[in-house]
Amino acid sequence: MNTKTGINSPQIKDFGGAIDPCEVEIIELGLDRLDFLDEKIEKELLSKAAYLASCFGVGFTIHAPHIDSRIEGIKVDFSSNYEKNVTVMEKVIRIAAEINAEYIVVHPGSQNGGRKCLSSNILNLIRTCDLAKDYGVTLLLENLFDRAGANKVGVFPGEIFHIIEMVGSDHLKINLDIGHAFIASNAYGFSLEDYFELGGYIRQMHLHDNFGILESEEAMFGDRHLPLGFGKINFREVFKNILKTGTRNLILEIKNSTTECTLESLAQIREFCSLRSGFAPPAITYSIEPTIACV
Repeated sequence: MNTKTGINSPQIKDFGGAIDPCEVEIIELGLDRLDFLDEKIEKELLSKAAYLASCFGVGFTIHAPHIDSRIEGIKVDFSSNYEKNVTVMEKVIRIAAEINAEYIVVHPGSQNGGRKCLSSNILNLIRTCDLAKDYGVTLLLENLFDRAGANKVGVFPGEIFHIIEMVGSDHLKINLDIGHAFIASNAYGFSLEDYFELGGYIRQMHLHDNFGILESEEAMFGDRHLPLGFGKINFREVFKNILKTGTRNLILEIKNSTTECTLESLAQIREFCSLRSGFAPPAITYSIEPTIACV
């Protein structure tokens, strides 16, 4: 199976970053940080996407807005029954169809009402999957981790599986975020490998490193989005476990990195993709000084 290498859009030069589009096959457009409901901004986004596809041959996946998005007008909270959830997601889905993005990453909502929140997530996803089916795109439910004072739906592998099964749509699969999974597995004492039991439901992965420590325990750590090998995640084992899944896209979702570190991580992912049919895990160079090397 052909697996593509990608990166989150803020790292691409055309979106203010330092990475050339030619370094990747897939760009994950972060609609969670862009007021795309503004017609002018939407038009500029579509024009930029068309240019990148035409000149560099890149494809796209989309990260939808969520409860933690900073722009109030585009927030989506699947733990609530607000009609706004459907309105915003319909616009996201239309943009995805316009730029031929096959996948849209979505976050579950916050766990602030017990069983009712889980039910609301399932009902919202059923409605949104019906829209996705109409436009020929697939939603990817991302696993989260609990933050201080804001527990999340979709933290545990079994919980993610339950949601997928209850929604029962071919247009809902999984985006496995390795950084989130590592923090959650350390916080609750289960194995990172448990997430890979979700197997064929996993169609895309976010790859980034951290130290497996919650923000509430140590403010300088948490969900750092470091380059591969700059935290404590064993990426040799991660690459082996990817073979258990139906992963199509490997997205480097980086935030704290130098250009050199980012390019090295992309090279490691490309090496895995090229060797996948005759697997030998790429070597990962670990650093004990991540906060100095990547800022």
